[in-house]
Amino acid sequence: MTTRSLLVLGALVTGLGPAVALAQATPSPSGMVGVLIQEIRLLRQALERQSAAAARAQLLIGRLTLQDQRTARAKQAVERLESELAGASRERDELQAAAREAAESLGRVSDDEGREQLERQTRMLRARLASLQEDISQAQSRLLEARQALEVETSGHEDLEARLRDLDRELQGGC
Repeated sequence: MTTRSLLVLGALVTGLGPAVALAQATPSPSGMVGVLIQEIRLLRQALERQSAAAARAQLLIGRLTLQDQRTARAKQAVERLESELAGASRERDELQAAAREAAESLGRVSDDEGREQLERQTRMLRARLASLQEDISQAQSRLLEARQALEVETSGHEDLEARLRDLDRELQGGC
């Protein structure tokens, strides 16, 4: 081979170098199909994950809505019982004051008929006071149970909110 042919051959090889590299970097048509299929698989997996997460989110939101209602009912029960207890306590205080007044009046009455009437009134007040005190004890018991139920419902609500926040963070991280 002559020098001139070696130079021409060298120029051809040098000129073909980038073309060969480009041909190797660009996948062949069958390689391109494989890349597209892989991309479609990845997209399908992402859609499936997103769909599953959306279903979980809907389920959690539904459960949270129900838990909101249960918590609200428990709170209303506590408020109602607190109101009943406050009313019964006021009535008890009024009855105690009336019983004290009747007892004081009993000491000042001298006629038998007035004394007898005041004694009946005092007995009725004391009986009503004992009954009311029993009602107050029962109301306090029911209020304690209602407060415990409210704590349980509130805890359940907080747990569901935490799970929903976790799911939201998971979805944020996935995007």
